[in-house]
Amino acid sequence: MSSTCQKRETTEQKKRLQHFQSELAILGSLQGFRYFQPWLRGKEELLLTIVNEDQDWQSPGFPVSAASSSSSISGSSSYSFGSGYDSSPLPGERPPPHAARARPQQHTEVEEQQQQHTEVEEQQQQHTEQQTRRSSESHLLPASPSEREIAVPEMNCTLFLLAGYAKYGRPYAWIRSNHERLVNIGGADSLVKDTPMKLMSVSDWSSQDIHVWDMVSELVGLCTMPPPDNPFSLDTRYLQTLPLPDRFLVTGALLSFLEALVVQGSQEEVYYDKACLMCSSFGET
Repeated sequence: MSSTCQKRETTEQKKRLQHFQSELAILGSLQGFRYFQPWLRGKEELLLTIVNEDQDWQSPGFPVSAASSSSSISGSSSYSFGSGYDSSPLPGERPPPHAARARPQQHTEVEEQQQQHTEVEEQQQQHTEQQTRRSSESHLLPASPSEREIAVPEMNCTLFLLAGYAKYGRPYAWIRSNHERLVNIGGADSLVKDTPMKLMSVSDWSSQDIHVWDMVSELVGLCTMPPPDNPFSLDTRYLQTLPLPDRFLVTGALLSFLEALVVQGSQEEVYYDKACLMCSSFGET
Protein backbone atom coordinates (compact mmCIF):
# COMPACT_ATOMS: atom_id res chain seq x y z
CA MET A 1 0.00 0.00 0.00
CA SER A 2 2.83 2.37 0.90
CA SER A 3 4.70 1.57 -2.33
CA THR A 4 1.56 2.35 -4.32
CA CYS A 5 1.26 5.73 -2.59
CA GLN A 6 4.91 6.47 -3.26
CA LYS A 7 4.54 5.63 -6.95
CA ARG A 8 1.47 7.85 -7.13
CA GLU A 9 3.31 10.74 -5.50
CA THR A 10 6.29 10.26 -7.80
CA THR A 11 4.04 10.28 -10.86
CA GLU A 12 2.25 13.41 -9.66
CA GLN A 13 5.56 15.11 -8.97
CA LYS A 14 6.79 14.33 -12.48
CA LYS A 15 3.60 15.77 -13.97
CA ARG A 16 3.96 18.95 -11.94
CA LEU A 17 7.58 19.33 -13.03
CA GLN A 18 6.65 18.76 -16.66
CA HIS A 19 3.98 21.44 -16.35
CA PHE A 20 6.57 23.79 -14.87
CA GLN A 21 8.90 23.05 -17.79
CA SER A 22 6.11 23.93 -20.22
CA GLU A 23 5.63 27.21 -18.36
CA LEU A 24 9.36 27.87 -18.74
CA ALA A 25 9.03 27.34 -22.48
CA ILE A 26 6.09 29.74 -22.71
CA LEU A 27 7.78 32.43 -20.63
CA GLY A 28 11.01 32.06 -22.59
CA SER A 29 9.20 32.91 -25.83
CA LEU A 30 7.85 36.23 -24.54
CA GLN A 31 9.22 39.73 -25.03
CA GLY A 32 8.08 43.07 -23.67
CA PHE A 33 8.21 42.94 -19.86
CA ARG A 34 9.45 46.04 -18.10
CA TYR A 35 11.45 44.58 -15.23
CA PHE A 36 12.79 41.33 -16.64
CA GLN A 37 13.72 39.60 -19.87
CA PRO A 38 13.56 35.79 -20.26
CA TRP A 39 15.61 33.61 -22.58
CA LEU A 40 14.85 29.92 -22.94
CA ARG A 41 17.90 27.65 -22.91
CA GLY A 42 16.95 24.07 -23.54
CA LYS A 43 14.03 22.14 -22.11
CA GLU A 44 14.88 22.57 -18.44
CA GLU A 45 16.57 25.98 -18.20
CA LEU A 46 15.55 29.62 -18.45
CA LEU A 47 17.86 32.61 -18.18
CA LEU A 48 16.24 35.62 -16.55
CA THR A 49 17.71 39.12 -16.68
CA ILE A 50 16.16 41.37 -14.01
CA VAL A 51 16.54 45.13 -13.67
CA ASN A 52 18.47 46.26 -10.59
CA GLU A 53 17.12 49.79 -10.30
CA ASP A 54 13.98 51.24 -11.86
CA GLN A 55 15.33 54.24 -13.75
CA ASP A 56 11.84 55.66 -14.34
CA TRP A 57 11.05 55.71 -10.61
CA GLN A 58 11.17 59.23 -9.18
CA SER A 59 12.13 59.77 -5.56
CA PRO A 60 9.64 61.81 -3.50
CA GLY A 61 12.49 64.13 -2.62
CA PHE A 62 12.25 63.79 1.14
CA PRO A 63 15.59 64.10 3.00
CA VAL A 64 15.44 60.50 4.14
CA SER A 65 19.16 60.01 4.33
CA ALA A 66 19.68 63.17 6.39
CA ALA A 67 16.86 62.28 8.75
CA SER A 68 18.07 58.74 9.22
CA SER A 69 21.63 59.85 9.84
CA SER A 70 20.62 62.44 12.42
CA SER A 71 18.31 60.01 14.16
CA SER A 72 21.01 57.38 14.27
CA ILE A 73 23.43 59.84 15.82
CA SER A 74 20.94 60.99 18.42
CA GLY A 75 19.92 57.41 19.10
CA SER A 76 23.47 56.30 19.67
CA SER A 77 24.09 59.18 22.08
CA SER A 78 20.86 58.68 24.03
CA TYR A 79 21.20 54.93 24.53
CA SER A 80 24.23 53.32 26.07
CA PHE A 81 24.68 49.87 27.54
CA GLY A 82 26.70 51.40 30.38
CA SER A 83 24.26 54.08 31.54
CA GLY A 84 22.31 52.45 34.31
CA TYR A 85 20.87 49.45 32.37
CA ASP A 86 22.89 46.97 34.43
CA SER A 87 20.51 47.25 37.38
CA SER A 88 16.81 46.35 37.42
CA PRO A 89 15.00 48.34 40.16
CA LEU A 90 11.84 47.03 41.78
CA PRO A 91 8.46 48.60 40.91
CA GLY A 92 8.21 52.01 42.55
CA GLU A 93 11.90 52.03 43.47
CA ARG A 94 14.37 54.46 41.97
CA PRO A 95 17.62 52.97 40.76
CA PRO A 96 20.54 53.80 43.06
CA PRO A 97 23.24 56.02 41.54
CA HIS A 98 26.22 54.22 40.11
CA ALA A 99 24.51 50.87 40.68
CA ALA A 100 26.79 49.19 38.18
CA ARG A 101 29.89 50.35 40.01
CA ALA A 102 28.55 49.05 43.36
CA ARG A 103 28.62 45.43 42.19
CA PRO A 104 31.50 43.25 43.27
CA GLN A 105 34.30 43.00 40.76
CA GLN A 106 34.40 39.21 41.04
CA HIS A 107 30.73 38.89 40.13
CA THR A 108 31.28 41.06 37.05
CA GLU A 109 34.18 38.90 35.85
CA VAL A 110 32.08 35.75 36.23
CA GLU A 111 29.30 37.29 34.12
CA GLU A 112 31.79 38.33 31.44
CA GLN A 113 33.20 34.80 31.29
CA GLN A 114 29.72 33.34 31.00
CA GLN A 115 28.85 35.78 28.23
CA GLN A 116 32.03 34.96 26.31
CA HIS A 117 31.32 31.25 26.69
CA THR A 118 27.78 31.76 25.39
CA GLU A 119 29.03 33.74 22.39
CA VAL A 120 31.54 31.01 21.52
CA GLU A 121 28.82 28.36 21.68
CA GLU A 122 26.53 30.44 19.45
CA GLN A 123 29.29 30.93 16.89
CA GLN A 124 30.06 27.22 16.86
CA GLN A 125 26.38 26.41 16.41
CA GLN A 126 26.04 28.87 13.52
CA HIS A 127 29.14 27.43 11.88
CA THR A 128 27.78 23.90 12.23
CA GLU A 129 24.43 24.93 10.75
CA GLN A 130 26.15 26.61 7.79
CA GLN A 131 28.28 23.55 7.13
CA THR A 132 25.24 21.28 7.31
CA ARG A 133 23.27 23.50 4.97
CA ARG A 134 26.09 23.73 2.45
CA SER A 135 26.71 20.00 2.50
CA SER A 136 23.01 19.29 1.97
CA GLU A 137 22.84 21.75 -0.94
CA SER A 138 26.23 21.08 -2.50
CA HIS A 139 24.78 18.44 -4.79
CA LEU A 140 22.09 20.84 -6.12
CA LEU A 141 24.37 22.24 -8.81
CA PRO A 142 23.10 23.63 -12.11
CA ALA A 143 23.93 21.86 -15.33
CA SER A 144 26.52 24.53 -16.12
CA PRO A 145 28.65 26.26 -13.43
CA SER A 146 28.35 30.03 -13.12
CA GLU A 147 32.02 30.41 -14.04
CA ARG A 148 31.22 29.00 -17.49
CA GLU A 149 28.19 31.21 -18.05
CA ILE A 150 28.48 32.76 -21.52
CA ALA A 151 25.45 35.02 -21.22
CA VAL A 152 26.33 38.55 -20.13
CA PRO A 153 23.64 40.67 -18.46
CA GLU A 154 23.04 44.22 -19.62
CA MET A 155 23.95 47.25 -17.55
CA ASN A 156 21.87 47.72 -14.41
CA CYS A 157 20.76 44.07 -14.54
CA THR A 158 21.37 40.79 -12.72
CA LEU A 159 21.29 37.42 -14.39
CA PHE A 160 19.46 34.43 -12.87
CA LEU A 161 19.01 30.83 -13.91
CA LEU A 162 15.65 29.13 -13.39
CA ALA A 163 15.60 25.40 -13.97
CA GLY A 164 13.35 22.43 -13.56
CA TYR A 165 15.80 19.55 -13.72
CA ALA A 166 14.24 16.11 -13.78
CA LYS A 167 17.04 14.70 -11.61
CA TYR A 168 16.10 17.10 -8.78
CA GLY A 169 12.36 16.66 -9.13
CA ARG A 170 11.57 20.34 -8.40
CA PRO A 171 12.53 23.79 -9.66
CA TYR A 172 15.42 25.84 -8.35
CA ALA A 173 16.94 29.26 -9.02
CA TRP A 174 20.60 30.31 -9.09
CA ILE A 175 22.30 33.71 -9.31
CA ARG A 176 24.58 33.94 -12.33
CA SER A 177 25.99 37.45 -11.81
CA ASN A 178 26.33 40.07 -9.07
CA HIS A 179 26.32 37.43 -6.33
CA GLU A 180 27.57 39.88 -3.73
CA ARG A 181 24.63 42.21 -4.40
CA LEU A 182 21.96 39.82 -3.08
CA VAL A 183 23.60 37.16 -0.94
CA ASN A 184 26.56 36.79 1.38
CA ILE A 185 28.39 34.02 -0.42
CA GLY A 186 31.14 33.86 2.21
CA GLY A 187 33.80 33.06 -0.35
CA ALA A 188 34.57 32.99 -4.03
CA ASP A 189 34.59 29.26 -4.73
CA SER A 190 32.25 28.02 -7.43
CA LEU A 191 30.53 25.58 -5.09
CA VAL A 192 29.20 28.41 -2.94
CA LYS A 193 28.26 30.53 -5.94
CA ASP A 194 26.29 27.65 -7.46
CA THR A 195 24.23 27.02 -4.33
CA PRO A 196 20.51 27.52 -5.12
CA MET A 197 18.71 30.53 -3.69
CA LYS A 198 16.47 30.31 -0.64
CA LEU A 199 13.14 31.25 -2.21
CA MET A 200 9.74 30.92 -0.59
CA SER A 201 8.29 29.74 -3.88
CA VAL A 202 10.82 26.91 -3.99
CA SER A 203 10.23 25.97 -0.35
CA ASP A 204 6.46 25.88 -0.93
CA TRP A 205 6.74 23.66 -4.01
CA SER A 206 5.87 20.47 -2.11
CA SER A 207 2.82 21.90 -0.34
CA GLN A 208 1.40 24.51 -2.73
CA ASP A 209 0.59 24.94 -6.39
CA ILE A 210 3.65 26.90 -7.49
CA HIS A 211 4.03 28.31 -11.02
CA VAL A 212 6.90 29.94 -12.85
CA TRP A 213 5.41 33.41 -12.30
CA ASP A 214 5.63 32.87 -8.54
CA MET A 215 9.40 32.48 -8.79
CA VAL A 216 9.73 35.40 -11.20
CA SER A 217 7.66 37.65 -8.94
CA GLU A 218 9.79 36.78 -5.92
CA LEU A 219 13.06 37.35 -7.79
CA VAL A 220 11.93 40.72 -9.15
CA GLY A 221 10.88 41.76 -5.64
CA LEU A 222 14.32 40.82 -4.32
CA CYS A 223 16.37 42.32 -7.16
CA THR A 224 14.62 45.45 -8.43
CA MET A 225 14.80 48.60 -6.33
CA PRO A 226 12.38 49.92 -5.38
CA PRO A 227 10.33 46.68 -5.51
CA PRO A 228 7.55 47.21 -8.08
CA ASP A 229 3.89 46.72 -7.20
CA ASN A 230 3.43 44.79 -10.44
CA PRO A 231 6.49 42.75 -11.46
CA PHE A 232 4.74 41.86 -14.73
CA SER A 233 4.33 45.42 -15.97
CA LEU A 234 4.87 45.76 -19.69
CA ASP A 235 7.39 47.87 -21.54
CA THR A 236 4.95 49.92 -23.61
CA ARG A 237 7.73 51.90 -25.27
CA TYR A 238 9.25 48.70 -26.61
CA LEU A 239 5.89 47.46 -27.85
CA GLN A 240 5.26 50.73 -29.67
CA THR A 241 8.51 50.39 -31.60
CA LEU A 242 7.49 47.05 -33.11
CA PRO A 243 6.00 46.85 -36.59
CA LEU A 244 2.24 46.43 -36.46
CA PRO A 245 2.16 42.69 -37.39
CA ASP A 246 4.88 41.89 -34.84
CA ARG A 247 3.11 44.01 -32.24
CA PHE A 248 -0.05 41.96 -32.63
CA LEU A 249 1.86 38.70 -32.21
CA VAL A 250 3.85 39.89 -29.19
CA THR A 251 0.88 41.43 -27.39
CA GLY A 252 -1.21 38.32 -28.12
CA ALA A 253 1.41 36.08 -26.54
CA LEU A 254 1.69 38.39 -23.54
CA LEU A 255 -2.09 38.42 -23.12
CA SER A 256 -2.20 34.62 -23.16
CA PHE A 257 0.45 34.49 -20.41
CA LEU A 258 -1.34 37.10 -18.29
CA GLU A 259 -4.65 35.28 -18.67
CA ALA A 260 -3.05 32.07 -17.41
CA LEU A 261 -1.62 34.01 -14.48
CA VAL A 262 -5.06 35.42 -13.64
CA VAL A 263 -6.87 32.08 -13.99
CA GLN A 264 -4.32 29.87 -12.23
CA GLY A 265 -2.55 32.38 -9.98
CA SER A 266 -3.34 33.29 -6.40
CA GLN A 267 -5.74 36.18 -5.87
CA GLU A 268 -3.89 37.08 -2.68
CA GLU A 269 -0.87 38.34 -4.60
CA VAL A 270 -0.41 42.10 -4.70
CA TYR A 271 -0.05 42.15 -8.47
CA TYR A 272 -3.17 40.05 -9.14
CA ASP A 273 -5.57 42.98 -9.56
CA LYS A 274 -3.10 44.82 -11.78
CA ALA A 275 -2.76 41.73 -13.97
CA CYS A 276 -6.54 41.62 -14.29
CA LEU A 277 -6.56 45.26 -15.36
CA MET A 278 -3.90 44.59 -17.98
CA CYS A 279 -5.95 41.71 -19.38
CA SER A 280 -9.08 43.86 -19.57
CA SER A 281 -7.17 46.71 -21.24
CA PHE A 282 -5.81 44.25 -23.82
CA GLY A 283 -9.33 43.00 -24.44
CA GLU A 284 -10.62 46.51 -25.10
CA THR A 285 -7.94 47.16 -27.67
